[in-house]
Amino acid sequence: MKALFCGATLFVLCVVIVAQDSSYYKAIEKAAPTPVQPKEFKQIEQDALKDYSHPETYAKLANAFGNSTEKVWAVIYGEVFCNLSPDTDHRKSVGSLVYQTYEKSLSNNDGKLSVNLTENAEAAPGQAPFESQFEMAFLMGSVPLGRNLTPLSIEKLTQIRKNQLSLWNQKKLPSNELMRWQQLIISAGHFDAYNYWLFQGARADEFNQWTNGHQAQYQAWLDWLAKNRFTVQTPDFQRLYFIHGRH
Repeated sequence: MKALFCGATLFVLCVVIVAQDSSYYKAIEKAAPTPVQPKEFKQIEQDALKDYSHPETYAKLANAFGNSTEKVWAVIYGEVFCNLSPDTDHRKSVGSLVYQTYEKSLSNNDGKLSVNLTENAEAAPGQAPFESQFEMAFLMGSVPLGRNLTPLSIEKLTQIRKNQLSLWNQKKLPSNELMRWQQLIISAGHFDAYNYWLFQGARADEFNQWTNGHQAQYQAWLDWLAKNRFTVQTPDFQRLYFIHGRH
């Protein structure tokens, strides 16, 4: 009877967890043109958590979250993919997705700035949602640009991201593999070149204009990158890690 009771309890818990997951995925995809089925969406996330050093799953996640309310994860996973993948064309395509996600999230109505990167944030008990912290830091990083925020450019987005990372460090918010990589690039003096490299697929004309005037700077970035490849030692930037896997 005891074994039967324990088995029944475990079954109920599993049903509750599955139902909660299903509810989350349905909520975030409320306006998606072609929603990913909750079971499939969950499996993609679990695959990424298990094989966190492989790039392809991050591209799938970036596209899936790009059509959801939780666009924070689209920009996070998209940038991770771009740093891991050796496929130049695919990197440009996903980098363009990341740029466009940032661009569409920003609005400037008569000087009133707003950012929409999350609506259904989740967090582990006692933890502040990463999505909300990321969105707020991005908004605060946009404030110094004021009315000049839009139309967005790589130059402006680079400054916002630099401000965002600075605020994140000032507030001593939890760091992760991607943010540590960004900070390393800043310390090496290549953050401008990195962002032009990352977003060149979205703004080819701006990229070409900048690189033509900064050939030595861009080459220095490529040389540095060849000797300092991004690797993932722990999936501490993943959504499932934040809500289930942090110890």
